[in-house]
Amino acid sequence: MSYTIAIFGASGAIGRSLCNWHLERQCSVVGIARHIDADADPRIHWVKWDPCHEPMPDAKLGLAPIDAVIWAQGMNLNDNARSFDAELHRRVYDANVVYILASLKALLDSDLLSKTARLVVISSIWQNIARSNKLTYGVTKSALLGLVQSLSLDLGAEGKLVNAVLPGALDTPMTRANLSAEQIGRLEGMTPLGSLPALSDVCNLAGFLCSPENTGVTGQFIAADRGFSHAKIL
Repeated sequence: MSYTIAIFGASGAIGRSLCNWHLERQCSVVGIARHIDADADPRIHWVKWDPCHEPMPDAKLGLAPIDAVIWAQGMNLNDNARSFDAELHRRVYDANVVYILASLKALLDSDLLSKTARLVVISSIWQNIARSNKLTYGVTKSALLGLVQSLSLDLGAEGKLVNAVLPGALDTPMTRANLSAEQIGRLEGMTPLGSLPALSDVCNLAGFLCSPENTGVTGQFIAADRGFSHAKIL
């Protein structure tokens, strides 16, 4: 099942988990991030690159052709109609939307993708559900609906598959640090499986969509939220 995969946002919590998931399956991993830690995993071919503001490095990511790409980067923001700031909104849009398109264009222009490359965007269930004080975040994640659908159409004729994974509130140390025990309990109570989704849920789903076993799933938005976004438990 081994293949070459490029993971954008590889230094973040989701990105690191995705890198490890693919390394465990003997894949060649290119980790792309704006900042690379001194203790970064040496098994990963690291590339320091900000596609919104920099051309592709001369090394052209080191490994080609690339069989799969995951975009796990992103920026969050708490705001609403009263606190809206246009400049901050643009920064989040660049990080969550333009980043994907700029990096994809660079990969296509350099002919680094295999003919049947599988592309996966890590979005969020909040692209489809309104959440208080998440105006800009929700708007930029909602934009990924059009992005993925357009790419699946435009690149489909070439044999490429494009999908999105929509995580819910993941059970991570950061989530537990930012939410009270009561808030976490409420989220768990609203989830059919009675627990927060794990990073492994995201990795298993994205990993399948990127693998050769995915022979025809494209243009889809699949939630990794243990049923949260499609349930109303009374």
